[in-house]
Amino acid sequence: MSTQLTRSIRSRRTRIAASLLLPLAIGLTSCSTATTDASSPAADAATSTTASAPQRIVALSLETADIALQLVGPDRIVAVPASALKPTSANQSALAAQVANTLPSGTNPDPESILAFNPDLVLNTTRHDGEAAAGQQLETTGVTVVNLDADSFVTPEAVAEATRQIGEAVGEQSKAEELATTFTAAIAELDKQVPADGADTAPRFAALMSRGTSIMAMPSNLMMPGLATRAGGTNAGDAIGLTATRPIDAEALVAMNPDILFIEDFQGKGRGPFEELLANPALANVPAIANNAIVLIPATEASGASGLNTATGYQKIIAALQ
Repeated sequence: MSTQLTRSIRSRRTRIAASLLLPLAIGLTSCSTATTDASSPAADAATSTTASAPQRIVALSLETADIALQLVGPDRIVAVPASALKPTSANQSALAAQVANTLPSGTNPDPESILAFNPDLVLNTTRHDGEAAAGQQLETTGVTVVNLDADSFVTPEAVAEATRQIGEAVGEQSKAEELATTFTAAIAELDKQVPADGADTAPRFAALMSRGTSIMAMPSNLMMPGLATRAGGTNAGDAIGLTATRPIDAEALVAMNPDILFIEDFQGKGRGPFEELLANPALANVPAIANNAIVLIPATEASGASGLNTATGYQKIIAALQ
């Protein structure tokens, strides 16, 4: 996992630099005062930590917004993506609704618009080229940027580590550790429910997602199919050499011949985008279709954006495969 955490705050030759460095200077002054005042060391330490922690956080991605909201609430976050406000997409939509500003949807964040919020921390997922480019440009301005790659959200263990990294960045290490530990413990308890059967008896599954007009099959290195493999299933995509997410048609699904279909409920659309494919007569003898073994899993429960709610989806996947 390649995670770049930029912590140095360099000088900027613009007026934005001055506005960013002023709060930092104030925070450092507070730290100095707290250190020299021996009347109440514990209280002074708490004041110092609060003053030095980021107070104007911009979360560019849904998954970083969800985790940051769980760590600091809405008061220290000045902008979140529009998707963070949708209950069908986000797990912390109620808190996101309390954030003052919303970033437009899309995968090409505009650095100038982000800097207009005068952030002291930017949280970013470099899943797409536009997001990676924006993260790199923001780093050059002197703003502290946490760039997490897409692999930071493809397994429960990676999500736990991302939570710790975001917790460190926002000054909430203890809370992040508590959240990560509770989450990994829940996953470990679910692991105990997975039968110890061999590969010869493992159910064959296909994991499908919908984007636009395309139905796509997912390889096992993404969250939902990865959880299904962890739960004892075998990805039927192996039969067609599936190594990356790609569009799928009836012919390919027949070749995969899955025993069970996991389909992602993206943005609350349910089975709707998949109905035409599933109704294709050519699929009538595919076991998953013939036995109606089709399981709808919300993206908020098992996807790159399910975050600390992933145990919910994992439990459903385990139950479906047994």
